[in-house]
Order: sequence, then structure tokens, then C-alpha cells
Amino acid sequence: MDDSRSSSARLFSRNRDSAQAGVPSRSRRRRTLGPALAGAILVAGLAAGCSSGGGGSASSPIVICEIAATSGPFAQLGTDDELGATAWAHMVNKAGGVQGHKVTLVPENDASDPATAAALVHKCVTQVHANYIFGPEETSTASAAIPVANQLQEVLLGWQSGWTGQGISDANLHSYAFPGIGNVFFADDLATVSQLIVPRKYTRVAVVEDNAPGGLGNTQYMQSLAAKNGYQVVASQVTNPGATDDTPQALNLLKANPQIIVLGLIPGPDTITFIKAVRAQNPTIPISECSGCANSTFVNAVGGASAMQDVYMIGTPENVLSAIPSTSASAPALADTKAYIAAMTAAGLGSSTDIDEGGEGWDTGRELAAAMTTAKSVSPGDVKTALEHQTIVTGGIQCYFWQRTPSDYSNITQIDSAVVTVAAGGTFTVLPHVGS
Repeated sequence: MDDSRSSSARLFSRNRDSAQAGVPSRSRRRRTLGPALAGAILVAGLAAGCSSGGGGSASSPIVICEIAATSGPFAQLGTDDELGATAWAHMVNKAGGVQGHKVTLVPENDASDPATAAALVHKCVTQVHANYIFGPEETSTASAAIPVANQLQEVLLGWQSGWTGQGISDANLHSYAFPGIGNVFFADDLATVSQLIVPRKYTRVAVVEDNAPGGLGNTQYMQSLAAKNGYQVVASQVTNPGATDDTPQALNLLKANPQIIVLGLIPGPDTITFIKAVRAQNPTIPISECSGCANSTFVNAVGGASAMQDVYMIGTPENVLSAIPSTSASAPALADTKAYIAAMTAAGLGSSTDIDEGGEGWDTGRELAAAMTTAKSVSPGDVKTALEHQTIVTGGIQCYFWQRTPSDYSNITQIDSAVVTVAAGGTFTVLPHVGS
């Protein structure tokens, strides 16, 4: 599963075209494929595996490997990321492709394992003959995959949160791999500060972060914002991905008497485990920001609306449209958010849960297509150059204003999102948006 920022944010298929699109889908995605569509996808995937790569002729497909966890502790991230990429591929293929080339998506499961993610990059290049790679989905798997993509000179748009300070060497930050999204953790922290801590004049803040390269930056982020925004970080704790009991961490945070607990955890089961641990000790202390949580499935998993009282969440794309004022500055983000919702719906992914969770896959598709349009080419070398100079706004759950340069692939000048809570009846209430 992000608010108005300055440049400091850098810290951080359902139709006849499906056989061409190769759109991935799995039973774990809360839907089933008809036999005909499943067969079409399999044929497309096999054709991609036997080809020498797309984009070489006017009719050849653009083959994109999706390296994403659909098992293991990062499975929700990987599965969700593929949703938006599916919608993007469906949209561009229905319109005739990108620069006249249809898109074939080839899914690969990294099982939440860094070594597997690295090996899959090699497979995507040498066996699948993919033109591009989307993913992996988490900082640790991406950190393992990115050096391999760079060594093989394969353009990769990652789904991990963050770029610098994530265990990736400086040389690997300026090669063939690019961040497809911003630093989600930092964006969530900024939303907490601007929408909750500052308006409510909280001065005592606690932070929980997960033991992964992306998660471990949250205390640092919150401390870096503290003096300017009039609060102090009074406690911090680390949890392990996949843990089933966070009671010790919850108790240690609560001992410091914070006014709010800031989440820096992987969306999904890890967030559920921690919220349950805190609510068992304190039913009302504010907890923020919960990404990928603004849906009934998540609320019910925690224990219903009462358990989610005073838990603040990054809102859905629909919430973005209602919360963020329409101005000339916000217009590109709002327009892309509307396009994202329409594409998800057209691809048969229009449930509120799907739309809430697929934004990151959409972002990478939009960025790749925009780079091809700028380059007037689908050649990876030309597209790489266009990505190095890309200025683009992507919408969805979080709105990113990108201004990449060859020396800083991750430069984002502004991020915005909506913040919501759960009402007693289980509906979601959007907080008044506070500009930065």
C-alpha cells in the first residue's frame, strides 16, 4: 500500500485482447478466470517465453516480466502491485498498445525471498527475453534484484518503497533500474505529521518500524521532522515481518506515554498483528498511517469498526478525489487518479478493495508508457534515457510529482494523499485535508 512535499521527499483481462496482453491473474486475487481466458493467458505467457523479446518489429509485443511475491510475508504487496499493472496493460492494449506494440505481462513469484528475486531477473532476461521488468515489491527483494538488472542492462521499474538509504549501492542507483514509486513509508509519515500531529498539536510521538531496509527508516524520518513540527519521538520499537505477536513492542511504546503511534510496517498481516497488540492494551490511542487498510476486509481482520477506532488510514483513490482541493497544481494528479479508477474498472478490477490496492502497479505502467512516448521508441536504450529525465505526475492512492534527473532517479517534488477513519457503522470518513 502517502501529502504535499518539497524536494526533501527524495529521502526517501477481460476481453479478446487478453491473449496478447498476457494479463496475470491468480485465484488468491479474490476472483476466478474462465477457462477460455485462462488458456489465452497461458498461451501468451508461453509465447513470450519462446520469443526473443518484443518490440523488434511493428507487430511484436512489449514483454514485461513482473517479479512479485504471491507467497510469503510480502504476498499482499506483490499481489496488489500486479493488479494495477494488469489494469494498465488492459487499457493500453485496448487502445492499440504503446507506440503500436501490445503489452505482454509475464508474472514470476519471488516468494518474498531476495535470492529468488535476483535469480528471476536473470530468468526474465535470458529465458523469457523480457524487454522490461516491473518489481520486485519490497525493499529487501528489490535490493537483491536491482544489481542483477543493472549488470544485465535490463530496464527495471521497482515496486519497493524508497531508493537511497535502502542498502542499494550508489552505482546501482544510477544505472538501468528506477524506482517506480516514491518512499511510501516517508510519505505516510509526512501525512501523519501534516494531517494529524500538527493540527492536533501532539508533542509526544512513538514509532514502530519493521525489520526490513524500508521499514527501518521510519524513526529517522520522524526524528528529522520533529523539531520543525514541534514534537519529539519518545519511543521506537522494531517488529519482524511475519511475527504473530507484537505485545512486547506495544507495551514498550505505551510505557513512554505517547499521544500517537506512527506505523512503519509492511501492509497486510504485519499491520493487523500490531494494531491488535496495541488495542489489547489501549483501545483508543491514535495509530497512523495504515496503508492499504481502507477496506472492509482489513477492518474485519482487525476486529471490526470498534477495534479500528482512532486508526488513521491512507484513503482510497476515491477519497483522494474528494479530499484534495481541485487546483491547477493538483489537476494532473486528480486526472490520473480518475484514469486509474476507470482503468481498474474496465479491467474487471473495480471492487473497492482492488482499486485501493493496485496503485503502484499502475504507476510503473504509466511511467514506462510515458517514457516510450517521449522517446518515440520502445527501444530499452531510448526508454532508459527518457526515464532519466522524466517529469510526470501519477495518481491513485498516493499522488507523486516526479522530476527525475540522471543524478537523482527518485526526485519527487510533491506527494499528496487523503486520510480516513472508520465510522461506527463501518463506513469511512475522510479527514479535512490540511495543505503543507
